[in-house]
Amino acid sequence: MKSEVEKYKTADEFGHSLGLSGIEMELIRHKKKLIEKLRKTREKKGLSQGQLAAIVGSKQPAIARMESGQVSQVSLDFLCKIALALEVSITIKPHAA
Repeated sequence: MKSEVEKYKTADEFGHSLGLSGIEMELIRHKKKLIEKLRKTREKKGLSQGQLAAIVGSKQPAIARMESGQVSQVSLDFLCKIALALEVSITIKPHAA
């Protein structure tokens, strides 16, 4: 395993070093892409994080964690709830190799 100061050339290399499977890394990629889409949509609709949180019955810090990219702390259920509230469609497809 590389030392903490060594850089990884790719996200896949880093994920493999953590013991993540290809499917786990693909899920992370999908979640990150969806989070970015949700953030942009929230901003386009002129909603604050607090307003969006109120709509979905959550709290502003949960939206902030999601938007900061803390993927491991955000469930797919939560992302789906946000997507429904923002009227964003979701499609999950395997990554083209």
